[in-house]
Amino acid sequence: MTGFEVYRTYLALKNHFTKKNYDFVKYNGKVRANEKSFEQRLDRYFFKKLAVKYNESEVIEYFIANFLEDPRGYIKSFSVDNYTKWKHKKESLTYKFKEDVNALLDDVEAPYDKSFGDIFRASKGKHPNILKRFYANDISLETLVIFETCLGYVNDLTKVLVDPIWDDTKMKITKYQPFLQVDCKKYRGVVLDVINSKL
Repeated sequence: MTGFEVYRTYLALKNHFTKKNYDFVKYNGKVRANEKSFEQRLDRYFFKKLAVKYNESEVIEYFIANFLEDPRGYIKSFSVDNYTKWKHKKESLTYKFKEDVNALLDDVEAPYDKSFGDIFRASKGKHPNILKRFYANDISLETLVIFETCLGYVNDLTKVLVDPIWDDTKMKITKYQPFLQVDCKKYRGVVLDVINSKL
């Protein structure tokens, strides 16, 4: 990749994470960008360094990790540290999901197989337990994405919740979803294992 190609990837992912109507996957990362204007940017060396350091898939992952930390996409806040933490999260995804499910089940009463849906239950002006746990940093964004991919709760919450905090969280979930590979059969098994361990 060239520095300009890295820059175009950055612009495409910035559009993806900040604009409701742009989908990086659907548009295959296509954006309008001019190489001449790129060469006049003061931050062009940042993109050129990334082009030397990473291959195309790593560049995409680097930007995803950093946009999750700073959705506005300020380059000064981007770091290798954010990328390393994100890779570690992906590697320990199943373990973290299991911990998160365990924490979520602490909020509901047994029998868990019957009360599991309560963690997604919201009322006007009141967030469900899954969001309360997320806002308290007790569970990860990845857990929200896994549940959305496998159960599809976001549209139901949108019908009940009308607030900017939820709108921001919904955007994070839906924009991150195409980049997180989820095996629903595997994660359903994890949920059942946690429920059985609590019996």
